[in-house]
Amino acid sequence: MTIRSPGFGRTRQDSRERVRTQLLDTALRLFAEHGYIGVRVEDIAKEAGVSRATFYKHFAEREEILAELFARLVKDRPVPTPPGEDTEALPRIRELLTTAATRMAADEQLAKFVYTLPIRHAALLGEGARPPVMEQVEWLIERGAAAGAVRTDIPPTLVTAQIARTYEAAMRDWAEERTSDVAEHLALLLDLSFNGIHVTV
Repeated sequence: MTIRSPGFGRTRQDSRERVRTQLLDTALRLFAEHGYIGVRVEDIAKEAGVSRATFYKHFAEREEILAELFARLVKDRPVPTPPGEDTEALPRIRELLTTAATRMAADEQLAKFVYTLPIRHAALLGEGARPPVMEQVEWLIERGAAAGAVRTDIPPTLVTAQIARTYEAAMRDWAEERTSDVAEHLALLLDLSFNGIHVTV
């Protein structure tokens, strides 16, 4: 009869998590150095010091690593909803998103990799491509519309989708080094979305 110590299962789980994290970190480094398209499963496994069989115990395909890296970027940096009145929905959204962008940009290698992918995130990740912060944005839009501060003739989901595209454009501009200050650039693009480009006489 085999007697296992109380910590046996936890140690095995810790070891599994270490290997998974090692594969993710190695993949990110290789993707950043060679581009997503130029890195194969074999490359990741070899560089991580594990066999292909071990790789496939953790990930069914390379795209699963991409999904996990995206999740790491967007889910590990929660941002509290800024306080304020419902009539201040748009300034609160600006503050919320510039804070979220700044937190993402702090993990520069990961954020630049994700936002310079040659394919759209939704092509691989489906619904997971929308950062969770957009749930807060939609809530603020709904509250702002009820308070008369946001247009009510456009559904909140459509307004949120437009803001999400603006957010992605700002992150991509920063990742591709068209701007050095992601928060400032995002604030500018949000102002364009909120106010347009017309001049009030």
